[in-house]
Amino acid sequence: MAAKDYKICPALFNAYIAKVSKRNPNQMTNDRRVIEEGEIMMLIDWYLDNELGEEHTRLSFPSHAREGMTIEMKFIKTEDKEG
Repeated sequence: MAAKDYKICPALFNAYIAKVSKRNPNQMTNDRRVIEEGEIMMLIDWYLDNELGEEHTRLSFPSHAREGMTIEMKFIKTEDKEG
């Protein structure tokens, strides 16, 4: 399979990288893999570093699931609490 045959498919409880059915484009085939939360967070972190730079502390984008709403993430520096 070529990479172009796979899409990110949001489902009820998970998001998948899946091949879409040719008969029904609204249905995934069994050829799919769950996208883990760590992978999503790693992609957001990569995007911030490469596209926005370190000076940005917020990321916001329009929600496709909730029309008219915006998703906003704020990044806060944590302090090391050793000893």
